Amino acid sequence: MTVRSFDVVALQVPIVYNTYGDHDRDGTLFTLAENAAHLRSIGEHFPNPFPDPLTQPDQLPVPDPLVRPLVLRVHAGDTVVVRFHNQLRRRAGIHPRGVGYDVRTADGGQVGRNRDSAVEPGDRHEYTWECAEEGVFLFNDLADLRGGEEGSNAHGLFGALVVEPRGATWTDPVTGEEISDGLYADVHVPGEPSFREYVVFMQDETDNHNPVNPPHPAHFCDEPRPHGHSVAQGQPRLVPEIFPEHGDPEHGGHASGEAAHSMMLMSLRTEPMGWRSLAYERLIDQGRLDLTRDQMVGEEQHHSSWLFGDPSTPILRAYPGDRSRIRLVHAGVKETHVFHLHLHQWHAVPGNENSPIIDSISISPQQAFTIEPIGGAGSVQKATGDIIWHCHLYPHFHAGMWGMWRVFNTLQDGSGHYPDGTPIAALRRLPGHDTPPAPTARRPGFPGFIPGEFPQKSPRPPRTPLMPEGMGREPTELERDAFCEDPQPGEAFTKSTLDPSAPVRRYDLVVLQGNINYYNTSGGHGNSWHDHRGVFFVLAEEIEAAGGVEEFQRQLEEGTREVAPIAIRGRKGEVIELSLTNELPVGCHESTAFDPVLPLQPECGLHVHLVKFDPLVSDGASVGWNYLSGTATTDQGDEARELYRTWIYRWYCDEEFGTVFFHDHLLANERQRHGLFGAMIAEPEGAVWVDQHDHSREVRNGNQAVVTLPDGTAFREQVLAMADFVPLVEHGHGEAGAPINPPAYPGGLEDHGTVAVGYRCAPLHERPGAPDEFFSSAVHGDPGTPLLRGYPGEDIRLRLYQGSHEEQHTLTVHGMRWHAWPADPASPVRDQQTLGISEAFNLHLEPDASPGDHLWGFTAADDTWLGAWGLFRLHESEVDDLPALPGAFAGPPLPPFTRPDRRYRVRVRPREIHYSDQRSDPFGLMYSVDGGPAEQTMVLRCRVGEWVEVELHNELSGPGEATPFDPEFSAKDDPDSREISEWVSLHAGSLLRTDVRTGDGSHVGDNPTSLVKPGDSVRLRWFADREGVVLLQDRADIRNHRHRGLVGALVVEPAGATPADWTGARTRLRLPDGSVEHELVLVLQDGVRLYHDGDPTQPVTDLDTEVVDQGQKAFNHRSAHLLPRHPSLADPEPRTPVLEVRRGDAVRLHLAVGADRGRNHSFEVHGQTWPMEEHLDGPRVGSLGALSAGSVRSLRFTADRRGDWAYRTGQLRWGLSEGLWGLIRVR
Repeated sequence: MTVRSFDVVALQVPIVYNTYGDHDRDGTLFTLAENAAHLRSIGEHFPNPFPDPLTQPDQLPVPDPLVRPLVLRVHAGDTVVVRFHNQLRRRAGIHPRGVGYDVRTADGGQVGRNRDSAVEPGDRHEYTWECAEEGVFLFNDLADLRGGEEGSNAHGLFGALVVEPRGATWTDPVTGEEISDGLYADVHVPGEPSFREYVVFMQDETDNHNPVNPPHPAHFCDEPRPHGHSVAQGQPRLVPEIFPEHGDPEHGGHASGEAAHSMMLMSLRTEPMGWRSLAYERLIDQGRLDLTRDQMVGEEQHHSSWLFGDPSTPILRAYPGDRSRIRLVHAGVKETHVFHLHLHQWHAVPGNENSPIIDSISISPQQAFTIEPIGGAGSVQKATGDIIWHCHLYPHFHAGMWGMWRVFNTLQDGSGHYPDGTPIAALRRLPGHDTPPAPTARRPGFPGFIPGEFPQKSPRPPRTPLMPEGMGREPTELERDAFCEDPQPGEAFTKSTLDPSAPVRRYDLVVLQGNINYYNTSGGHGNSWHDHRGVFFVLAEEIEAAGGVEEFQRQLEEGTREVAPIAIRGRKGEVIELSLTNELPVGCHESTAFDPVLPLQPECGLHVHLVKFDPLVSDGASVGWNYLSGTATTDQGDEARELYRTWIYRWYCDEEFGTVFFHDHLLANERQRHGLFGAMIAEPEGAVWVDQHDHSREVRNGNQAVVTLPDGTAFREQVLAMADFVPLVEHGHGEAGAPINPPAYPGGLEDHGTVAVGYRCAPLHERPGAPDEFFSSAVHGDPGTPLLRGYPGEDIRLRLYQGSHEEQHTLTVHGMRWHAWPADPASPVRDQQTLGISEAFNLHLEPDASPGDHLWGFTAADDTWLGAWGLFRLHESEVDDLPALPGAFAGPPLPPFTRPDRRYRVRVRPREIHYSDQRSDPFGLMYSVDGGPAEQTMVLRCRVGEWVEVELHNELSGPGEATPFDPEFSAKDDPDSREISEWVSLHAGSLLRTDVRTGDGSHVGDNPTSLVKPGDSVRLRWFADREGVVLLQDRADIRNHRHRGLVGALVVEPAGATPADWTGARTRLRLPDGSVEHELVLVLQDGVRLYHDGDPTQPVTDLDTEVVDQGQKAFNHRSAHLLPRHPSLADPEPRTPVLEVRRGDAVRLHLAVGADRGRNHSFEVHGQTWPMEEHLDGPRVGSLGALSAGSVRSLRFTADRRGDWAYRTGQLRWGLSEGLWGLIRVR
């Protein structure tokens, strides 16, 4: 055993985020003691008063390289001793994850009956950690649990522990010397190629003491300006748009006080788009730009180093093929982010080739992942250039949450310079990899061969020999010398594949603006919801068939033509060659309730995920020192604009990826919420795709298809594209359009608009009447959202992605389930999928679903209310317009029901639910099971292989009372006037098998109802064939019942296991081998409305104005909410469940998320790790994330050390403060 010691100091130091004046003067850091003196000197010399960023930009402080999160590197198997000295003026402690430690002495705070292991100001404490598992793990301050700006975590008091392979050493990538700290290292493992390691921290909700707010990047004009004139004259318009939830234009501008906005950071740095707009204005004022050539709206150049120089955010550096690991850490307090890395892909679980290949991942507070890009730097094609990585939530991207991975193709020895004159730091060759060639005058390497000037707009890429005449400029000699062998259109400097025989499939795309009809009242005579400025991709052949662009647009406006997100297809092993023609309208576009004035139409690109391409010419973006690879309009002022009205992109499908997302990357914040996204489905080799109604007709563009394979099998395919922030206008009975949920001002990026699936929605507001009939086709007709159809037993695959814009969403399908990993039948079976923007999933549905109408939907209450739901109709016998596929009607039948193996009588009763001593819900509803614990969350149990029968009794006396204080939806809702259903139901998640026509606990489509009216009862039968936890909830009134308490759980125990109690959240479980495990079931609630002392006139005030954060939170109808001024986990008997076990006992913890709100959660247990996926042995992690409405997870671990272990959310803002924590007490 090796003992590795660190002397760590916590101190206060101003943190400068960038060169524009954004900073946190109250920053706090963990640092090695050897760096403390330097960091203290920063505070001593920090300017006071702070310079004015507008009038004194040359006096602004710049980021210091030592002001960074602390990274400690150790070996697997090491014992780590951290000698901690608290030099802050507040208590502080270091709370670890992923390691073994004594929670009584090393938790970094006080939990339950444990001794307080936080440290008073000026004092010292020694923490000991046992590092058994390789990986990356967050550590942070646990002495201060406040999630707001007053808390220490928001000010930077966190770091990462990286547990390296045994025997590894780590060195500085620039000097080659061994290092003790740092975000970047070259790691050398005996007997293996070395790898580059980059630790990247994501952080949100941080303080900013800049005296001014950055400008909104969208400029304003009253009329179109001729070429050669600035798009924004005079002083920039300063509005508080750095972070969308704060500020409004009435309070923007250059004020004497501090800017009131939060920051989105990458490793304590940020590069907001607003400040780059200001930099553009300054360049204009200085006469340094050619406004014919360099005219810019904003976003299309915000990531350009040619115009602005490199950002303050991290730039990772490598040579092509360098083996690499990105250690991604979420140190924020609130948001679930989506990390996306252009060009590269990785397996969801490092080293496991059965896990899905992805390039975007949701990450929640206090999670950490290791990303191992396939093929290393530059991906398998060994590309060169600047590769952007960013949070894909567009308001966060806009706010500065991005950086780059710079892949050089020539050796950097420290003597070179970038085009702006900045020195290029040396980068040592990575041992075990080829040495890059030295730069020469003829082959200077990237970016030296690109013919740009600084500062100017990014240059456009050159034509290649086989491009059509009139497309692209001629290359320079340096560019010709840099070309790859046999350059192709869309592939100039890097070959996407080395297989010259790869077949080429071609699509010609056009980008258009036109009316998109999202919703029409049945019959077309009532309300309709439209986006009159919809933007979308369409096939050129479809425009030609319609009679041209104008005729196509006219048909959309008249409603004689509909459009859906484009869905094209290609096979594994094919090259996909696409042309994109820009037909977007030019000139100045007037503002709307949603959009600011667009002074001109900037370029439009085609950025794709997952597949292989040349990033310099086919990224559809403008990043760093790369080219601007987009299509132009006549609004671009340079003479070459006509050469770029159409551009060619070239992709290679090297894997059967399934869903491949693509979109514009040059005005994404504006265009994508208007619909500018699509998908390519990368199908198996040899696949053929045809119309599901006519198998003789190929589908060129379609979200529904039948895919046949060479072996004679076939599957149905349905693409579902989720979108939020959709800017819709409502028309009713000839009335002028009224915007639905617009932002506070045009261009505002706070939550706004509505949601849709496939450019369609079925808002429940427009299905008036009783809530228990919302989903009934007999009452309202089928919804206008995509109707999925098929037959039981067929192979059916859902291709799922999110096209816009910020929020996370959660999909469930009643009565259907799938394996988490399509390539691994041993992977867990799921019935819910969380997704964020740019994430793509392939859900291969199990063939055991029953006939009937299955509700698919995004089940956070707000999404369902606004219409993100539809029907999946499985016909009982073949119908004429839908030819059946092989395997139809041959799926595994439900086992015959003779008698129930497990029978429960459940009652729904109104009661005041006491969540804590001070807070209750006087309008509460609860399930209670006969013979079970009274006034507790209902938890039922059964075994694998058993039939469960539940007799549900409705003991309500009538409909509940509406209250104005219920958490509201984002649009079309008035809680005070809601109709509340008197009918109730009990819907079980689809991990149980049932006939949805009789056992679903719902009233969906054409199915008969399985709801229960007052005084009546219904029998529901479910078959349990898999272990795990199942969420139980009401579906009779999705708007009211769940948040008033109608949630519970059912646990399917192993066959032969015997629980001590068949009901209740806690039990002892005896397994067939005689061993015993302790079981705790937690049902997480989010969006409940609680009242002080049960007074219905005194609701608990929401801590946040965002709709997604309204309401309170609880575990099992209990809340251990913290005191706002001195939050602590020191309560030895919190109201939430306490599980008591003995040291050495095995624990099963089941978590079911019965939330109303869409805010994602994370979850951890102090001192414990578990496999990243339930069916694996490793790698192990210390936190779950992306938990949303309907999520269920099961954790198993051993209570190996005495003390009180906290289980809790990772969200300090506002999950923990609202009571999402409890204890596991180990004696």
